[in-house]
Amino acid sequence: MSKLDIVDFHTHFLPEGWEVYRAPGRPLDPLWGRIGTRISDIDALLADSDAAGIRHRVIGVALSMVAAPDADLGAVSRRLNDDLAATVARHPDRLFALATVDAFGGEAAAAEARRAIIELNLSGLFLDSAKGDRLIDAPQARPVLRVAAELGVPVFLHPINPEPLSTQLSGLGRLGTRLSRGTINAAAAIALVTSGVFEELPELRVVITALGVSALALTGPFGDLPSIFTDAPPGRRRHLYIDIMPSESRFIRFVTSLVGADHVLTGSDWPILGHDPTQDGLAATFEAAGLSAHEAELIASRNALELLKGHRRCRLIA
Repeated sequence: MSKLDIVDFHTHFLPEGWEVYRAPGRPLDPLWGRIGTRISDIDALLADSDAAGIRHRVIGVALSMVAAPDADLGAVSRRLNDDLAATVARHPDRLFALATVDAFGGEAAAAEARRAIIELNLSGLFLDSAKGDRLIDAPQARPVLRVAAELGVPVFLHPINPEPLSTQLSGLGRLGTRLSRGTINAAAAIALVTSGVFEELPELRVVITALGVSALALTGPFGDLPSIFTDAPPGRRRHLYIDIMPSESRFIRFVTSLVGADHVLTGSDWPILGHDPTQDGLAATFEAAGLSAHEAELIASRNALELLKGHRRCRLIA
């Protein structure tokens, strides 16, 4: 398999002056202690990209990562999006950025989403999957989703730490965290399908993380979500994509059999996981998974670029 262009759709980056929010009195999570300032080090990000052969990174920030629960989320989003746009402007050939807005902020959040995409030229939306007892299909989130559908940009639904599930699974350590976050991520995707949001907004394109795959896959044997799978009838297949962290060929084989290679993206979760998909490593994993050269190219870069070029002002560097 020849060298692959790689677009990393799942990169975390905090612009200069931003820090990860930590509740008063809460001890520093060892994971974030390890990450340290790396998440805001643009030189480290670009150096890692060069070393791995990653052509483009799509950077994004979860609102829950930087804002206190009682913060003015509108003001936080506006300032953060300005800073993300400035970061991309300094590295236009290497970076895309997704705008951060309060998914459940109604018309005010939708106005900021529209500003970030049209005025700041950001390339999509980075949204928390849930908030309190509400999933992304809640009426409060519909204005933001409508903006994404109208402007033709992707929505990246990022996991949160749901309660009480996170507490219930805390005894499992980091695996419990992944299970709880994956469950809420899958639940958000399922809610979009079963509530009719995709029918209402047929141009909506949504990406979930690899963490959500296990829960999502359980719907398959029961026939609950036929519209997301690769064998859905033409014209009825919903625009749900899965961002994988490709280091395991059996997992990639499973995901592609579930939703099709044309609905799978490459992501690294940089710098949280601490490893990048390299050109040689990615090609070897795809080959071991039994993918064709065309399928490998789709997952490595073409699917992501197709999503990112939806907005008329988005930069597509093919």
